[in-house]
Amino acid sequence: MNSKNSLHAATFLALFSSIFALFSSVPISQSKDSLQTDRLLHVTGAVGPESLVFDSNGEGPYTGVADGRILKWEGEERGWTEFAVTSSNR
Repeated sequence: MNSKNSLHAATFLALFSSIFALFSSVPISQSKDSLQTDRLLHVTGAVGPESLVFDSNGEGPYTGVADGRILKWEGEERGWTEFAVTSSNR
C-alpha cells in the first residue's frame, strides 16, 4: 500500500470513528454522565495534566504532571494532593 492510499485509509477511518462515536449511544452499566457539570480544575505549581485516570474503587482522578508527581483529587475541601512521585532511577 503506498503512502497516498495509507493517508486515504487513515482519513476514512478517523472520519468513520468520529461519526460512529457521535451517533452511537451504547449505555455502559454503572456509568455516570457528568460532562454537563464539568469545570476547570487548576493545578498550581505544575505543568500538566498529562493524563487522568480513576482507580478500580472509583476514586480520583489521578493525574501525572510534568515534574514527575502523581496527584490525586481529594474533593472540594482538600483539592489536589500529592499521591506519589516518580523517579528516573527505576
